[in-house]
Amino acid sequence: MPAPPMRPLSRGLISTTAILAAGLSGVYLKTGTLRPSSLMPLIRAYSTQPTLPFTYRLAAAASSKRTPPRTPKAGIDYWTYTSTHVGSTPPYVRSTKPNSGEDAFFMATVGGSQHHVAFGLADGVGGWQDQGVDPSEFSHGLCGIMAGSAYLHEGVQEGKIPRPQDLLQTAYDAVIANPRIQAGGSTASLGVVDGNGELEVANLGDSGYLILSPGKVAACSEPQTHAFNTPYQLSKIPARMRVQQSIFGSSATFSETPAQADVTHHKIAHGDIVIFATDGVLDNLSASDILATVTKVMEDAGYWSKATDGKSGTETKLNATLVQEIPVVVTKESRDSYLPGIVARAIMTEAKSAGLDSKRNGPFAKEVKKAYPHENWQGGKEDDIAVVVAIAVKNGPLGEERPIKAKL
Repeated sequence: MPAPPMRPLSRGLISTTAILAAGLSGVYLKTGTLRPSSLMPLIRAYSTQPTLPFTYRLAAAASSKRTPPRTPKAGIDYWTYTSTHVGSTPPYVRSTKPNSGEDAFFMATVGGSQHHVAFGLADGVGGWQDQGVDPSEFSHGLCGIMAGSAYLHEGVQEGKIPRPQDLLQTAYDAVIANPRIQAGGSTASLGVVDGNGELEVANLGDSGYLILSPGKVAACSEPQTHAFNTPYQLSKIPARMRVQQSIFGSSATFSETPAQADVTHHKIAHGDIVIFATDGVLDNLSASDILATVTKVMEDAGYWSKATDGKSGTETKLNATLVQEIPVVVTKESRDSYLPGIVARAIMTEAKSAGLDSKRNGPFAKEVKKAYPHENWQGGKEDDIAVVVAIAVKNGPLGEERPIKAKL
């Protein structure tokens, strides 16, 4: 059996049983939300902890590689979410296959608390297609379960916050146990952030994250790969394939576990932007490209501005008061102007454009040249795209913010 090795170049938690019901046994809403089965209520008690300073505004954008460039539409190409959700806002948001292809994403409050959020994405490994397997089943299943388990988590009021590695492990175990997902694999990158701005990230494979503060990249992930275009990946390998592998002695099958994810910790300040992206973004846009794209959005909207300091030259300032005015509820009328949505759409659109540009050499083209110097690869890499954006909003008086620092 050939291993599912490479991407094609074109390209306390609740019980597992309950999570399977939340993540895989429901029906999709038009918003991209999954309605859980009768095993659990759709809406849990709304949790507030007024002593905590931060809440979060989120959005996601996605595009299948089969989708032509177009003006993004709400509920089809981008989705909005706030941790302060009330009323008609869905309890959590997860992707659907028609919209994002093999890439998947989720956004959810932890235990219904407006101060705690879990969010991230997964990218189905396209090499499984050679085995007749749809890679999207694995990635979308993984994100659906992570969304449901985060939202239904109990113990937030007692300070019991799930770690992203635990969410990933629970989801992985559920996918392995689910007979409807027969095989597949994916990368994963997700984070859990609390009301004090403490962010923990688990990253496995070549999806990844960036943290932006005004005018700079404060932190970003390093990809985990075995070799060129061969990322670390969670896998589900059927017994028959394992037997074939043992009989015919084919190459090793890559199958990591959540325990092998890189885990980092970060302190988030008011107005900081956390971005998770699949390789459809990161293969086509460098960190500086993403920063430039976001900077244009933030400056055009008045959230960032450049100021001249006689000692340090030009520096980028945050309009801290304007950030506090980002809506706590997104309506049909306000969703197109909702800042996280604008940022997510801008990154997705720029990555889509770069991937289709035969003359623009992004990170992937540069890696091809390193690995295969004689290959005449030029331009971007067309692929599925998913990006999730979260902006931290500090409630109440604004004091001096501490800088972001990764504690590796």
